[in-house]
Amino acid sequence: MNERYTFESAHPQSSSHIVMKHTNPVVPVLIGPQIPRKEREETGERYSRALLTSFVPWRSVHDLCALNQTWTEALEVQKPLISPASLKIIENIQLLHECKHDRDEHLRQVLVEAPSDNSIDPVLIPNYYEEDQNTEEDDPEQLLQMLSTVNEATTNAYSALNGNQEQRYLYDALQAIDNTDRFALLN
Repeated sequence: MNERYTFESAHPQSSSHIVMKHTNPVVPVLIGPQIPRKEREETGERYSRALLTSFVPWRSVHDLCALNQTWTEALEVQKPLISPASLKIIENIQLLHECKHDRDEHLRQVLVEAPSDNSIDPVLIPNYYEEDQNTEEDDPEQLLQMLSTVNEATTNAYSALNGNQEQRYLYDALQAIDNTDRFALLN
């Protein structure tokens, strides 16, 4: 049976909620903004704050970071409190970022090598590694340029894919591969 813990009486959900420790391993699904890449200077504070709030036990923000401390400094101080299993998860999050970057680079390379009649518009290729994908500020000029290059055929093709970004990527990659005629014998 799973272990059950109550909240402290001062907690607003103490009378209605409990915390359960699962006996069987579970895979947590993070909902909300993605944990930023570690090596980016402009997202260093956000990266440290995300790791601290996700992997270090806390009741108030002061448990994580002192008033005179940056989040990066606080992460270095609190790192010994992070379990080895959690450190492995953090390492895997970083690895996932690197895999996505390599995937996008490979797609760019395939598109460059594809014949000139390629139906994939380079403007539609994601730029994950150039900008932080969690930013809410988009360049209006870039958006207008992208919208002006989208034709009706492209729009219909993307609409058929239910708007799923992963499916769009796969569709574009398969189209680029198909246009290279490297696998002509398969048809």
